Amino acid sequence: MSNDTIQSALDSETSVLFNPAFCAVLLHKVCAGYAEKAGAPMPVVYAFLILPNALHKPTRDALPKTTAASMWPWLREHPVLLMDLPDRVRRLRPYTAAAIAYGLGHTILIGALGTLSAGTIGRRPPTLKPTEDWLSCQKAAGFLGKWFAGTDADEATTLAQWGVRP
Repeated sequence: MSNDTIQSALDSETSVLFNPAFCAVLLHKVCAGYAEKAGAPMPVVYAFLILPNALHKPTRDALPKTTAASMWPWLREHPVLLMDLPDRVRRLRPYTAAAIAYGLGHTILIGALGTLSAGTIGRRPPTLKPTEDWLSCQKAAGFLGKWFAGTDADEATTLAQWGVRP
């Protein structure tokens, strides 16, 4: 396999993972999970933590099996996953912003006063077959939404615990 072929495959995978529509679907999942547990819309600032975690396979694989697990002890037990999180948040900020804009523009997301809610999402075309990675990202996003909703810390404290700041 030539280097050009390998690079083309990597570029293709990157364009799919960071596609605004796909990322908006992930944000829809997190907003739905958050609202299910909190009974309120999700603070928009949390959206910027979701993609760097839901799209990061090592983080997805290390997430607890249940939202009953406390977030702060889990974060302390997984410092390696947090080492590059601020950089991942910075690198993915434009993709997150594009996903929010896409989601709002297509009513996948609903925004109000610094919050995001899940809007409506159409059915997936029957010809579009989700991959295991795609399903894993969606599952992680839904989990993270419920997990963030279950924390009793304010937004600034939650961001600080994850090693980032607004």
